[in-house]
Formats: sequence, structure tokens, C-alpha cells
Amino acid sequence: MIHQLCQQPQIYQIHVDLPDNPLKYLNSYVIKGKTRNLVIDTGFNRPECRQALCSGLNELDIDLQRTDLFITHLHADHSGLVGLFSAAGCPIYMHPDDYQYLCDSEDGSTWKFAEDNFMREGMPEEDIKTQFSNQARKFSPKIDFSVHAVHDGDVVRLADCDFHVIHTPGHTKGLCCLYLPEEEIFFTSDHILFDITPNIQVWYNMKDSLAQYFRSLDKVYDLPVKLALPGHRKEAHSIRERIDDIKAHHHVRLQEVLDIVRKYPGSTAFAIAPHMTWSMRGKKWDEFPPTQKWFALGETLAHIEYLLHHGQLVRTDVQGIYHYSLP
Repeated sequence: MIHQLCQQPQIYQIHVDLPDNPLKYLNSYVIKGKTRNLVIDTGFNRPECRQALCSGLNELDIDLQRTDLFITHLHADHSGLVGLFSAAGCPIYMHPDDYQYLCDSEDGSTWKFAEDNFMREGMPEEDIKTQFSNQARKFSPKIDFSVHAVHDGDVVRLADCDFHVIHTPGHTKGLCCLYLPEEEIFFTSDHILFDITPNIQVWYNMKDSLAQYFRSLDKVYDLPVKLALPGHRKEAHSIRERIDDIKAHHHVRLQEVLDIVRKYPGSTAFAIAPHMTWSMRGKKWDEFPPTQKWFALGETLAHIEYLLHHGQLVRTDVQGIYHYSLP
């Protein structure tokens, strides 16, 4: 499915279906220039995503020999099909922190770190083993490509446009948004989503991801925006109100963690997570798919980490398993 979002510059949106995934689809953006084109994000490295993306590119008459790729962040639903572009010789742009994480993930070490960490947080070993089918792991790209590293404040000339790179760590350490100041068009990736809340996890290479996410939201709060184009679901025409909503959501979650720990002192993070409020269409915790338990625990831990750093929780180690209480 293709939508033209803007005539000058020519911006198109391709819906890349994400089968068996609650996100439903990825918004891959195509900007057509006079001599070169730009594609922003790709979809999972799986046949259904490849078919959807290639069908859209063909319909738009996109010649990969004259195309650049910008990967906003490392997650497989955004980077999985990078091999399609690298094989065609396309220049690939990405923040070095997320590129390095992908490289580190090749041997499974980043997943091993996450698994060991989640076991310390109380997740049973049998639940850990179910994650080998996690789509983020199963459909990740093969790291046989190099990138043009981009950093905060860079201006990159792509598809006849001067894109301003805005580094917004939180959802991942290296997530970058793109901004066209003259048109006031903001490609928000997964930094700001408008009908679902971006997932904030714990990362081995980023301390207090939630605090960093709050700073990144504040960083773009005053950005003039007429069209905001997210990585998933529907676009919007402003960001301030949504940023306020997202921050309020997380502050409710932080209070929720404190209330649960007050009621169940000494709980592990895995014991806290089922008592949190999740949007899973009425499903109980035991009915959550394994991948959703993984993301829910990761987000619970991001809130716990924030509260630890702000002195509102204390952690004790009992035979290698972490437990949480109020000070």
C-alpha cells in the first residue's frame, strides 16, 4: 500500500506488513529526487516484508542504483532488509552506536547479555528459551554492510533535500530522526508514535534509558512541525501534545511500580511486571505471547532503573536474583 504524503518534496509512504506482529506494519518512506532517491527504513528480513517493500519500490519506479538508505535505528523491523540495498551498492546511513550494536549482535553476545540480565530479574529459564523465536532476533539483518555514520546536528544532502539529523536516544541508543526545517516535516521513527507508545527497554550500552528518553522528548518539544511521520501507524500534524501524553504515561507507570513494590515488597521485576497495566486486549499475563512478556519485562526494568537512579527504590541481591523494595 502506497500513499503520497507530500508533493514538494515528493514523499511517499509504503506500508510494509509485519506478519504476526502487534505493530501491524512499518512505514517505509521514499523521497524521490531528480537524480537520486532516499528510502527510510525497510521492514524485517523475511519474504513477506521484502515482497511488500519491493512491490512499493517497483510501483514508484525506484532504481536502487540511484538510491540511498537511511536506517533510523537498529531494530530488525527497521533494518532487516538492508541487504537488499547493500547488494545494489546503495550508500547506507546510520548512527554508529546502533550500527555497532548490530555488529555486536552477530555472535549472539547482546542477546546473551539480555538473557542473563532477565534471569537475574526473575524471568524463569523456560521463558528465556522461548525468545529464540523472537522476531527481532529471527529476522535481523546479516551484517555484511558498512555505513556512513551520522551524528546529531549533521545535515545530509539526500534526494535533493537537506535532512537535519537529530539524535534521540531512548528507544535505542542510536535512534536518529530526520527533519526538513523549511517544510517543517519531521520523520520521528519510533521516537514518537501517535496511537501506540514507543517501547523503552533496558540496554547493555545505555544507562537509564527512560531518563535519556525524557531528555530526547524535551529536545524536540519546540521543533516547528507541520507533518510528523512515524515509524508505525498514523502520521500527525504536531508533536507537543503527543510528547506531553507520552511523558504523562511514563510517570503513571513509574507510580504504578512504586505502588506495586509498596504492596509486594521484595518482589523481582518479573513478579512486578504482571501487576502493571498493559494494552493486550484483555489478556492476562499468563496469556501473553512470549515476545510480549519479554518487551513488558524490559519496559518494567526501564522504569525500575529510573527509580533506582532517583533513589526511590532499592535493590538487593538474593542468591543472584534481584529484589526491589522502597527505601
